[in-house]
Amino acid sequence: MNRFTAAINVRSSVALQLLCLLFALLIGSAAVAEIQIQKTPDGGVQPRLTVDASGNIHLLYFKKRLSAPSAREGNLYYRQYLPDQNRFGLPIKVSSTAYDIRTFAIARASIAVGGDGRVHVVWYLPRDNQYFYTRSNTERSKFETQQPVVNEFGEGLDAGADVAALGSQVAIVWGAGNLSREYERTVYGRISNDSGETFSNEMQMGNKDLGACACCSLATNFGAENELAVAYRSAIEGVGRHMQALTLQFADQDIQSGNYAELSPLQEWELSACPLSTNDITVDAEATQWLVFETEGRINQLQLGTGAQAMPVAEPFIKTRQKNPAVAINTQGDRLIVWGEAISHTRGGRLNMHLFAKDGSDKVTGFSEEVSIPKFSFPAAAVLPGGDFLVLY
Repeated sequence: MNRFTAAINVRSSVALQLLCLLFALLIGSAAVAEIQIQKTPDGGVQPRLTVDASGNIHLLYFKKRLSAPSAREGNLYYRQYLPDQNRFGLPIKVSSTAYDIRTFAIARASIAVGGDGRVHVVWYLPRDNQYFYTRSNTERSKFETQQPVVNEFGEGLDAGADVAALGSQVAIVWGAGNLSREYERTVYGRISNDSGETFSNEMQMGNKDLGACACCSLATNFGAENELAVAYRSAIEGVGRHMQALTLQFADQDIQSGNYAELSPLQEWELSACPLSTNDITVDAEATQWLVFETEGRINQLQLGTGAQAMPVAEPFIKTRQKNPAVAINTQGDRLIVWGEAISHTRGGRLNMHLFAKDGSDKVTGFSEEVSIPKFSFPAAAVLPGGDFLVLY
């Protein structure tokens, strides 16, 4: 073999390697994340999933008492996901006292995990007209005795509060005010800077001129330290039930500033009745917050803080209402949104989903098989350590 022939062979080998590498990259970029669908463990309902800064998945759910299977009374339980075994660990009771599942989806419990590993939980007890809070120890092996949250702004509690955590900061947010004057209701909250050991006094966070829908759930999330996003449904003049995106800046435990994102058409909903809606917020790998919510029976998505307008997610299986969305985003930017359809006050409906690529293009639409959500329940979604998704219902 002469030098000229050897050079050609070397160049051909390098070109082949580069071609194989390019092909592998193209295949990898087009790969679709796996979506694992599971029932909530223990025969539980109303699952809430959250992922901490280390990628650990945490589950909160409601389970009826075994001693009274015909009743709706039960407790909240916590489990951590064990990825090596593809299952959840042993359950740990969260609520100190049992309560009634008749609180439906709008009054669901909420979970967040702080920087020290503690799990923070908030839930609603209609019979006490009160929200209760508890946190775990740093090992997440037990929870403290539940404590009431509201003393001052507790008039007209009618839907769930939400909790968010980042580092040592914890925020609890809820809606309150006269039920017959929804146009004067607004959002209130308390802030902790010591991982839930102590909380600030109750403070008004929202604008009373916008009102607040009494029986619609809200969502909150820290985008950064001292920056809290709150998504809730207004009740302007009792009929302007628009999805409001409020961003608050804090200095210690006081509000420094707050502003509302400009409404887009898919956020506006003129309705004289309460739509019993829920919404969800998560953060992507670039620290951008995404909100999913319902408007006029359809699920929409909104990228917060970018000035972007809301976008529709997907058409329903049949011409029926879409409700109770949840969103999860992996490090590749794949965005999974799940929700229920054909829902009543007690019936969970049929599970539906849509998986978007980072650029917003479609990856997967809907499920090939029909999955029925149990009564009183709704779906939850989280990202598994490898970038696949876990969906519970």
